Amino acid sequence: MRNRGVWLAGLGVAFASMLASAPADARNLYFDMWCQEQGHSKDRCDQRLAEDVAAFEEYWRAVEKYEERYYVERQGYVNFRDELNTLDESPVPGFQRHDPIDSPRPN
Repeated sequence: MRNRGVWLAGLGVAFASMLASAPADARNLYFDMWCQEQGHSKDRCDQRLAEDVAAFEEYWRAVEKYEERYYVERQGYVNFRDELNTLDESPVPGFQRHDPIDSPRPN
């Protein structure tokens, strides 16, 4: 019983670390996986027809645009959060160097 609890706790930690990891990169897209997800046969995917490759590249560009915007927004939030955390740790309360133009804000 105890071993099962330890095993489940380890599984929970592994799952939580996967959720906290960085967003997936568009570089992890592969033509073969995409082709089969589109419902094409394995033989057609192995042929790599020109129209299939063009459709995959269009899909790749769309995903890459989304992921770039998502990454920039996430980094902006991280910077905002870190700035707030430094205010919490400051010995003097309140904003020390507030600049309404350069101060970090979430979008």
